[in-house]
Amino acid sequence: MNNNELSKHAVLSLWIKENIADNTFKIGDKIPSENELASRFMISRQTVRQAIGTLVAEGILIREHGRGTYVNFPGKKEPADKTKRIGVITTYLDDYVFPSIIHGIEEVLTDGGYTMSLGITHNKPSDEENCLIQMMQSGVDAFIVEGTKSALPNFNKRLYEQIKEKNIPTVFINGYYTGYNDSYIILDDVKAGEMVADVLIQNGHKYIGGFYKSDDFQGIRRYEGLLKALKKNNLTINDTSIIWYTTEDYKYYFEGTMDHIILNRLSEVTSVVCYNDLVAASLIRLLKRNGKNVPEDISVVSFDDSFLSKQMVFNLTSIVYPAKKVGKKAAQIILQQLNVSKKPEHVVFEPILKIRDSVKKL
Repeated sequence: MNNNELSKHAVLSLWIKENIADNTFKIGDKIPSENELASRFMISRQTVRQAIGTLVAEGILIREHGRGTYVNFPGKKEPADKTKRIGVITTYLDDYVFPSIIHGIEEVLTDGGYTMSLGITHNKPSDEENCLIQMMQSGVDAFIVEGTKSALPNFNKRLYEQIKEKNIPTVFINGYYTGYNDSYIILDDVKAGEMVADVLIQNGHKYIGGFYKSDDFQGIRRYEGLLKALKKNNLTINDTSIIWYTTEDYKYYFEGTMDHIILNRLSEVTSVVCYNDLVAASLIRLLKRNGKNVPEDISVVSFDDSFLSKQMVFNLTSIVYPAKKVGKKAAQIILQQLNVSKKPEHVVFEPILKIRDSVKKL
């Protein structure tokens, strides 16, 4: 397997292992800092942290707070009772809103004397399972988790039951699994979905389509918001113009071969609500290559207010996602549960709408 076939963090992990194997890094040696590794490999610090976290979990490296990361002695493990390490598991890491979430978590944990062990699931329950098992084996004091396929039955139910039995605090972000009373932090996605639909209706749009993710909590809730807006304005839903996709389907919808199907399904609407800015950006590109412009030919609204929504990019009307605040709040709850009270806390952020020029007044 060559480096191009490996993820960025796997390439770095392999490089560190090879340097330990050939005694470039000897037992007890301090490895280069996160900044040095990020610069050398031209990757983000979050990716460096993930690679190092994996090797710490394997017992190859050991972190010493305030000093750095060292090559571990064979068989030596960090204390199992208090590791001062929090397992952070998200669907993605290096792009979109995720760096801001991680930065918010890190800022609070560092101030509290804790470090992170990072895991990425790519929204795959099997990857989530691997992350949970690895972190439980290596030892973490608590978890911050963005669940995978949170609208579907929980594949890792038994693991979460074990975590609960061990009294390991857990905070879910962006959604949560039903049947658990753990802490969570979410945006009011139903209200957010209603707000973006209201903007379209207020601008004269009666025929509204949608592009929603079917396997995530947020996609279902945002669709529910659309339904509320339509019902209160005595408008009907055009089921043909509501397009659902799963994590695995996404790339196929926008590679070009399905353009005619999507255009046909949206042919009777004047506007579209997109699951997030990534979907909106892909849809706008699809429309553009087929001779249609936003908002002249069709209006588009979205969620997350990411860099893609900005005026010089796609200029999208979009719900603001408070990524850093979500990360900070998750870490604050975890520290409180570790040091003060284990009582679950449920936090729902109020949505804020950023109006730009992607909606045409009819």
